[in-house]
Amino acid sequence: MSDHVLQIVFGACIVAAIGALISTSSRFLRSPGNGWFAIWIGLGLLAAGAAFSVLGSYGLLNEVPVLRERPIFNAVKDYICFLGGSMFIGLGLIRRLVIATGGTPVEHLNETLAKTVKELGSSQELLSSIVRSSINGVMILKARRDDSGTVTDFECRLMNEEAENLLGHSTNTLMHRGILSYLPCIRDDGLFVEALAVLETGLPYRGEKQCSLRGKRRWYNIVAVRHGDGLVVSFADVTDRLDYERQLQHAALHDTLTGLSNRALFTQRLEDAIKRARRDGEFRFAVLFLDLDRFKIINDSLGHDVGDQLLINIARRLVSNLRESDIASRTRDGHLPARLGGDEFVILLDDIEDFDHATLVAERLQRALGEPHMIAGHEVITTASIGIVTSDGNYERPDDILRDADTAMYGAKNSGKARHVVFDERMHAEVVERLNLEKALHHALDREQFRLYYQPIVILNSGALAGFEALMRWEHPERGIVEPEHFIPLAEEIGLIVPMGAWALHEACRQLRQWQLRYPDRDNLSMNVNFSKAQLRDPRLIPMIESVIADTGIDPTRLKFEITESTFMDNAAELTPILTRIQALGIHLAMDDFGTGYSSLSFLHRAPMDYLKIDRSFISSAGKKRDYAAIIHTVVQLAHNLKMKVVAEGVETQDQLTMLQALDCNYGQGYLFDKPLDAELAEQRIRRDDRFGNIAA
Repeated sequence: MSDHVLQIVFGACIVAAIGALISTSSRFLRSPGNGWFAIWIGLGLLAAGAAFSVLGSYGLLNEVPVLRERPIFNAVKDYICFLGGSMFIGLGLIRRLVIATGGTPVEHLNETLAKTVKELGSSQELLSSIVRSSINGVMILKARRDDSGTVTDFECRLMNEEAENLLGHSTNTLMHRGILSYLPCIRDDGLFVEALAVLETGLPYRGEKQCSLRGKRRWYNIVAVRHGDGLVVSFADVTDRLDYERQLQHAALHDTLTGLSNRALFTQRLEDAIKRARRDGEFRFAVLFLDLDRFKIINDSLGHDVGDQLLINIARRLVSNLRESDIASRTRDGHLPARLGGDEFVILLDDIEDFDHATLVAERLQRALGEPHMIAGHEVITTASIGIVTSDGNYERPDDILRDADTAMYGAKNSGKARHVVFDERMHAEVVERLNLEKALHHALDREQFRLYYQPIVILNSGALAGFEALMRWEHPERGIVEPEHFIPLAEEIGLIVPMGAWALHEACRQLRQWQLRYPDRDNLSMNVNFSKAQLRDPRLIPMIESVIADTGIDPTRLKFEITESTFMDNAAELTPILTRIQALGIHLAMDDFGTGYSSLSFLHRAPMDYLKIDRSFISSAGKKRDYAAIIHTVVQLAHNLKMKVVAEGVETQDQLTMLQALDCNYGQGYLFDKPLDAELAEQRIRRDDRFGNIAA
């Protein structure tokens, strides 16, 4: 074989190999490999070519038959080893460069062109498919222009089935026709102007519009984007969603029972009024805080359904009376009545002419609310106590206004109910004083500032000492001795009465047991301890009482728990089982302040009581009016018939004592016998063991 023939054969083979590599290079560049494999192959071929050159120069490869001829040897060395190795290294480096730059390999021109043609050919079909499959109504519109180029109408080029349902027109009706004559709402509701703006600016339109379609006024969410010399419009009926959202918003800002605004909306409007008052010195507003008188009695006696209907009626009367022309508001939103909860209502009088206007409104509302209500066959009468706050107080927070209005309302209740009171600086000082007192009261128990005083209770027919009533006093570090009427109601309101009452019971039992041990012949002495509604409702009450009895070693039969008449009568059904459990421990029960409430004498047989304590108001009036003496006589006789004993409170004169003895009253308590004594003076009274000298023989 000649040298030329061999070189041609090997050259053809090498060219074929190079062509094969080139034809697969794009696939190689897109392959998941990282290029290092090709580089190593190329390096290996170069190394083989170098080895062939060295070995051939020394004639060491002459023994290999296929490489004995010089042309074949040169072809292997030059084409396969050197050229092939260089190509593999080059392809590997290109692959590494592609990976390093994050790029994508270049496609062959014919593949790119074929793909582009395919995409262009299917774009119209794809757009049509999207339009038809959309859950919203979709239309493709083309602008119609006059000779001057002004858009006069839009013609329909494509629409889906949902668009047909929403518009009430079929595709056949609108296709290639101007739509304004079929859909006049586009021009009437301003949509045509919006469409022209999209065409001119290229900016899409998104919004919710109320339009008249198919004879109904509905809300639609509309999106329009420019598409060539036309628009692609997507629209959906969102009326039901907006209605639901409005319902949710209304429920979040309104009272479910009365339909009035709730605290959240009222606070928002009040905050707006405060901000406006800061900006405008002529702007005035007032807040009225209303609380129904005797609502709890109505609710408990006639039932919650009647109570709810009463609240609804009250709300209606508030709204109707605020619509009167002579109390019109100068603001767009007008006056705002709201319900805070329970039987508490508030009214924002917005932008009133002067502050006297607020009192005139309060008087009108009290007259309107005081009219009888006919509910479920019952004639229900209630009144309202109203507190008034005006914007001249320079308030910064709605909560401060509501607090002061609430304070003024309680001032109206304390003044006799069914009236209104305007908050003033004196009340503000009282509020500050109350806050300071409340703060000090929180620490009084921990700092051991409470003391018990003991007022003697006397057997009226003998003058002997029967026992004591334990009365709490507060030894304030700055105020001195604080009487219970100044801190007990506050303690009940802020939730401190339960731990204070537990301390008082333990201390009274400890003291009585100590006296019994010191004076064994006086172990018949008893101790009266007062209990509030909050204490009786405490679920830990019975275990607490049992713990005190066990801890002090007191005989429970020497204890008497006093509950006021109003506390029991207001909560008889709830408290009777609790009082029965207390009696089961051997403890006696006494109804305190009898005669100050509204109970009937016939109700006494159902009350789990062992003693009646006639209020001091009856005792002090008995010497002035014989009717009171007759009432006391009736109460004493009825109590005796019911196996109860009677204690007269507030005995201060010898005449009162003589009358009570004549009426066969069992016990007496008052300044005629002694004032409340500290523990040391009370023990002296026990130690003397004398009869009270003012007891008639």
